[in-house]
Amino acid sequence: MNNDVVEKKKYTREEIAQRIIDNGDLLVIHSNKIYRLNAWIKHHPGGDMVILHMVGKDATDEINAYHSDHILRTKLPLFYFGDVDTENCDDFKSLIPPVQCDYNIKDINNNRLLTPETLLHYNNENMIQDSNEHKHIIEAYRQLYSKLRFLGLFDCNYFEYGRECIRYFILAFLAIYFFVTATKAWHYNISAVFLGAFWHQLTFTAHDAGHLAITHSYRIDSYIGIFIANVLGGISIGWWKYHHNIHHLVTNSPEHDPDIQHLPFFAVTPRFFQSVYSTYHKRILSYTWAASCIIRFQHFSYYIIMCFARFNLQIQSYIYLYKRTNGPYRYVEIFALLIYWYWFLYVLWVIPTYTESFIYLMLSYAVTMPLHVQITLSHFGMSTEDLGPSESFPAKMLRTTMDIACPTWLDFFHGGLQYQAVHHLFPRMPRHNFRKASYYVKQFADEVGLTYHVYGFASGNMKVLNVLKDVAMQIKLMRDVAVTSNIYTDH
Repeated sequence: MNNDVVEKKKYTREEIAQRIIDNGDLLVIHSNKIYRLNAWIKHHPGGDMVILHMVGKDATDEINAYHSDHILRTKLPLFYFGDVDTENCDDFKSLIPPVQCDYNIKDINNNRLLTPETLLHYNNENMIQDSNEHKHIIEAYRQLYSKLRFLGLFDCNYFEYGRECIRYFILAFLAIYFFVTATKAWHYNISAVFLGAFWHQLTFTAHDAGHLAITHSYRIDSYIGIFIANVLGGISIGWWKYHHNIHHLVTNSPEHDPDIQHLPFFAVTPRFFQSVYSTYHKRILSYTWAASCIIRFQHFSYYIIMCFARFNLQIQSYIYLYKRTNGPYRYVEIFALLIYWYWFLYVLWVIPTYTESFIYLMLSYAVTMPLHVQITLSHFGMSTEDLGPSESFPAKMLRTTMDIACPTWLDFFHGGLQYQAVHHLFPRMPRHNFRKASYYVKQFADEVGLTYHVYGFASGNMKVLNVLKDVAMQIKLMRDVAVTSNIYTDH
């Protein structure tokens, strides 16, 4: 038996593919070591889908980026399975994860028909075939990661949180003050504006809690997130973490990234015209006649729809808590959401008339619009191409994400999250250090020949609107061609 273990200690790329398909092994590679995560996937705090998107891949940089040294030393070794056979190569060439394979590959029972060869040779004309093309990028990125840690940019500055808490209290106080002293309808409107601004600002700290970037304790940061997001904001922090972690790993993938899957309201690439299968929603995102009508005007409706984005976050939260019965802190989250709706409905009930209550609701939600614009701004205008599993983690993050330049004094408005490219490269870095880190990211990008996309707020908005307009114009062109074809057919 021991001899059998020794013989299976090293696995070739072909053998890894074989075990993934035939045995159902969830094998992930980290520093040329193989880890089998079947027993862990249901308990993974980041959710199951982020593991499925890494199966068969060299996920060294992704794992390092999202996990502490303590986890890498104590938890990861528990799932050690074997080593990559590097006798004929220095590094492992990533396989395509089964979850990312073309959903047109089906058998007669409508089940996916995958073979080891599919994982080994799956590609399209855009995919990078030689992983050595990005070897220098990976080495430079790891050096940059070490440098930024040495400079202390991964250390949390709690003084900044103190300043932010003062801002939160001021906004909350003003919302309450204008509400309880209201004698006219417009007093309630002012209260609603301050409440929306409170939610807008509070989101930044909820974001940090979701990334465990405040205390770095899973339990403590989870409860901080539940209090901020669920109790004060009515949004599930558990849903946000599950959703957001996937977005970080498969950024701007039409089939896999839920942050750009917004049919029938938006399509940031013509690939959505093909009714793509969403691995997140586990259903086909149908490109219907109604979707084609709405998307034709998406560059006009963009800001209007963003005013209602908060409603979508809440709806998605409740769907998540309903369906995901084994989610962490599920009952705590549900109880916290009940507290939110108790106090918020009470606020609406106290307002004298139904009309004023409705205006209060809509105005407070609409004030958070700049936050939703800011987040979509960083991705809607960027590349949605699939360059395959051989594309390095840092190259993909810089290709699919842009930063927004602004004066230092405006950092509070954006919460530091205008540096989305920096955040995607270093998700565990406290956002208060993004501005400092951006200087080194620019150096890194220049050194390895990558483009670090930085736009002003106005030019970034124009870039997104142009992308939305280009996609909308393609719909118009397709309709014109169809009409012309029908005319010739009739004649």
